[in-house]
Amino acid sequence: MDFSLTEEQQALRQTVREFAREVVAPVIGEHYARGAFPYDIVRQMGQLGLFGLPFPERYGGMGGDYFTLCLAIEELARVDSSVAITLEAAVSLGAMPIYRFGTEKQRDQWLPRLAAGEALAAFGLTESGSGSD
Repeated sequence: MDFSLTEEQQALRQTVREFAREVVAPVIGEHYARGAFPYDIVRQMGQLGLFGLPFPERYGGMGGDYFTLCLAIEELARVDSSVAITLEAAVSLGAMPIYRFGTEKQRDQWLPRLAAGEALAAFGLTESGSGSD
């Protein structure tokens, strides 16, 4: 069994590595200092197609797989874990349930915007007085 990365995976990993180093690293500290969500970074991640990695092109995705998404998350996490988890949560907890369990109308309505990073889906993990803290 060959565990080598494909040329496309290697290229994506390098692109995300450079993005993290050149775009995320120089400004993320300012976002923390202001207590601000990095919308500018999220928009650029959308322009790179990162939010659409595991989704079919029909929905604005890149037609990739979860392993390739993990490569992108790993490269972002080298520089900032919060930006990395934003990508992971937006895809896995936000957009993926729509793709897997939504109606075709919901997929057509939401996935292109989510894949482009024009919208972020939310996920409620807990309830007041119960669940996890």
